[in-house]
Amino acid sequence: MEDFNAATRKLLRAGNALVIQANVEANFSLFEHIITDCIPEPKEGSPRGIVICSDDQMARSLCEFLEKSFKTLDLTLDLIVEKGQRVRQRNDLFFGTELIVGTPRRICEMYFQNGFNIGELKLFMLLDLNTILKQGNKGFVNRLSESLPKCKKVVVETLEREKRVTEYIQEFLGRYKAIKDPQILD
Repeated sequence: MEDFNAATRKLLRAGNALVIQANVEANFSLFEHIITDCIPEPKEGSPRGIVICSDDQMARSLCEFLEKSFKTLDLTLDLIVEKGQRVRQRNDLFFGTELIVGTPRRICEMYFQNGFNIGELKLFMLLDLNTILKQGNKGFVNRLSESLPKCKKVVVETLEREKRVTEYIQEFLGRYKAIKDPQILD
């Protein structure tokens, strides 16, 4: 597992867009390292990372996992999910954050309400792309990605890829490196 984490981080530090085939929840510590590699210290203003999760529960779980290390590093993160208070979420974003974790629909809604600026974005992650696309959220992801500045992109998929997912990854990432968690059985 440690070799997989080190190899993944090395590929990302080399400037590659990544497709990681792995179990999302089992790799929260890897994602924490990827995020803190891209956002090492606090900075005023715009968010520098967005992590799009397939559902509210996954987003909440990831936020809980990141909380301790973010407090230690003095970084802020905001949870932006469907089953939350819109006004409070918009206000939290207005006051600034380093990382936004949430669902595609709500993040897109907040972005288009001028809730935040993505000009300083360093990392854009999609966790469980297969499920995100199955839920019909492709349009929300596309709207956000059309506005992205040059930043590191990471896609995590949990299952064998369907043809439409392969086509979307190619369209979204262009050239990328793929890495597979060795704990996933072939």
